[in-house]
Amino acid sequence: MIESVSRRAFSSSSGTYNVRASELARERKLNIFNVTVLFLDDTQQSFQIEKKAKGSTLLELVFQHLDLIEKDYFGLQFTENGSPPSATNTEITRWLDSSKSVKKQVGVNAQFWLSVRFYPPEPCRLAEEFTRYLLCLQLRKLLLDGRIIAPRNTALLLASFTVQAELGDYSTTEHTNSYLSELCLIPKQSAEDERRIRELHKLHKGQSPADAEANFLEHAKRLDCYGVESHPAKDYNGKDILIGVTSIGIVVFQNNIRVNTFSWSKIVKISFKKKQFFIQLKRESSESYDTVLGFNMRSGRAAKALWRCSVERHGFFRLRAPRRRPLLGALGALAGVTAPTVARTETQALEDARRSRSSNRSFVRRSSSRNRDRSAGESPALVVTSSARGSKVTGHGEPPPRQAWSDAPPLENEDDGGFLERSLALRVPLSYVDESESESAAEPEQDSQAVFVRLSAGPDGRFGFNVRGGGNNTPVLVSRVAPRTRVHLQEGDQVISINGKDVDELSHDQVVQMIRNTKGVLTLLVKPNAVYEPEETGPEEPAVCFVPLGSGQFEGDALEQSMLLLGDGLASGAALRQYETLLRRLPEESAVSKLPNNVNKNRYRDIAPYDSTRVILKNGPTGDYINASFINMEIPNSDLVLTYIATQGPLASTVGDFWQMVWESESSLIVMLTVLAERGRAKCHQYWPKVGTNPLKTSNSLTVVTNSEQNLGHYIRRELVLKDNGGASRAVTQLQYTAWPDHGVPEDSSAFIDFTRLCSQLRNHRAVIPTVVEEMTEEERILEPPMIVHCSAGVGRTGALILAETALELVARRQPLYPLDLVRTMRTQRPMCIQNASQYKFVCESIQAAYSQGLSQDN
Repeated sequence: MIESVSRRAFSSSSGTYNVRASELARERKLNIFNVTVLFLDDTQQSFQIEKKAKGSTLLELVFQHLDLIEKDYFGLQFTENGSPPSATNTEITRWLDSSKSVKKQVGVNAQFWLSVRFYPPEPCRLAEEFTRYLLCLQLRKLLLDGRIIAPRNTALLLASFTVQAELGDYSTTEHTNSYLSELCLIPKQSAEDERRIRELHKLHKGQSPADAEANFLEHAKRLDCYGVESHPAKDYNGKDILIGVTSIGIVVFQNNIRVNTFSWSKIVKISFKKKQFFIQLKRESSESYDTVLGFNMRSGRAAKALWRCSVERHGFFRLRAPRRRPLLGALGALAGVTAPTVARTETQALEDARRSRSSNRSFVRRSSSRNRDRSAGESPALVVTSSARGSKVTGHGEPPPRQAWSDAPPLENEDDGGFLERSLALRVPLSYVDESESESAAEPEQDSQAVFVRLSAGPDGRFGFNVRGGGNNTPVLVSRVAPRTRVHLQEGDQVISINGKDVDELSHDQVVQMIRNTKGVLTLLVKPNAVYEPEETGPEEPAVCFVPLGSGQFEGDALEQSMLLLGDGLASGAALRQYETLLRRLPEESAVSKLPNNVNKNRYRDIAPYDSTRVILKNGPTGDYINASFINMEIPNSDLVLTYIATQGPLASTVGDFWQMVWESESSLIVMLTVLAERGRAKCHQYWPKVGTNPLKTSNSLTVVTNSEQNLGHYIRRELVLKDNGGASRAVTQLQYTAWPDHGVPEDSSAFIDFTRLCSQLRNHRAVIPTVVEEMTEEERILEPPMIVHCSAGVGRTGALILAETALELVARRQPLYPLDLVRTMRTQRPMCIQNASQYKFVCESIQAAYSQGLSQDN
């Protein structure tokens, strides 16, 4: 008994302490640090990882937290200063490297942002609805902060899909006119934008959140900036550009316009050295040298970041499986830096998705459209729960007041929306301007949803838009739209029917007459062009773009650089897209043309000269006004200025004004680019007499005699004599180009170039006085009589010839040629020069062919 007690007493008075275990726990605690990850729905989560943990550990924790299956497309971004990526943040944005220590890459107390790293070229191939939802959130953020630029109409359409996904079907009882005012959907959102988004939202009735997001992605993927990780750089002229890396290759942007594309299949090597990034292109069979393009980056780290980005995207999108050994050759660096590798490729990700398709589990949708009054730290109130069986909307856990997405037909009192709203369009006269100069190339019929548009006529019976096309299987397209009518119509919209009658078999004149004969409300069925963009078709990869932006070896031949750039722009379509963005006319007034005495002197009401560049007659028979403009095209690095008078084809009442202008300008060359009548319409009055007939006497004591006329195939040459009452006379040559078809452009570009060269040869070039060109006055520089050029309106084909002659002069003098700048210069002197894209493309291709022919002859 005593022994037992003593044993218990001994036991209670003893103890042990595991020192080693406590030390290890202390070490583990000291080796753990926190990282914060901000997710795409603006929520954030802290994760604890060991200080020696690699990036793959943190990535796996994040993906597990989200239960993200298709995780290969995502990554974690960070910046050195901790500020989030944005359009204004100049810090280099980096991706967390899964193979390196997190702490060594970013330090402790790190801030990361979950982002889409590899944008799928075809989002519809993603197996998970949740993955597509995250991709939509990413794109919405990029659109809102300006890192992706979208045309306004496209941005409005994308916003309407966002509203449909988050709010459900439009309801007149729940969605008042201001229901979008608290949502931030597009940059610089206005009340008019909200009205148009509302009208588009009405069109999406019945679409589930998944459907709306799928439609969002189908339109977003066509944006030039989709899937582009951009890196600021400069070309060899020091101009700011952005170099982007995509699934198809490396692209170059200037002023938010894609100007170059270098596909992976045409790239031999990418490399960097210090601050320069290099692209080596595959040598073509006709070339005897390698083409290497160099770009100046902001720093050596920026050059390396672009190089790493390029290598990783090439590996993800182009390889079937990741390479196990780092490349030091084809995709290596000049400095010998080990090339990065990707853990997996898109091919592997798609194969895994096909083998293990999930049931699209339920997940919570949070509104990405921030309330304008909500602080940044608050979470959006709207929660959308999605599952395989359907979707529902809840606000703060409350049951929904109605079913947002339904297959049931709409109530009779609900407005189906679209563009069915009756409204009074802006009263703008329909002036069917020089339809022979309108674009005839039929735009592809778009596979998009047709909508009804109803327009009420103004007091004068006009509806505020013009059309082109019709007949010969040419679609009827909206060519011009008055400002307020753009709410309902956009340029390029295809008209399917008018007042219920199909227009497929109607000629242009019949379409115009049908519109003019409509009294009251005009009902159109249209396929929108600006909103519903057509699917892009063609090869997987664009043609190689040999554009020497930044390579020192090309600096000796600026002309070759510009011609390569032009060729690339024509091949990729970028040149025509840039042309379409040009301002058609300056806001400068043409007040003189609108004076009562001058209105009837204009062939077309909306084409008139600027007051600052108009030709002023000194002894005009009916005043000093004529619809004509001075256009001066300077040739850089020379003392030459090509001078023109661009004018409309004379009317019967303005023939005297026309010849007075010829006399006062001292011009001896008239270039006529139209026939007298096209499709039964008068395009120009015959302002010269026939050979052997009586002289033509104008009302201002001038006499015109035609001495000879030669038909030389695609043009007619006439030799005229212009005399005044005082006995003075001047020989005048008229060249009439007759090969320009009723619609479209000439088939033979070489004939047009030959004609342009003839016009240039017949100029009386006079040397300007030998002084510094920059110090000359305008009067001193323009000593050469102008070439008088006209078609019907004096803008379309007239501008085409001016552009062609100026380009030929630049090529002859080995000066760089940028047609877009030339058109811009012309339009600052006369509105609407080069009237449509087909004319611009024709001239560019003609010059390109002439340049290539010249090279072959030199060789």
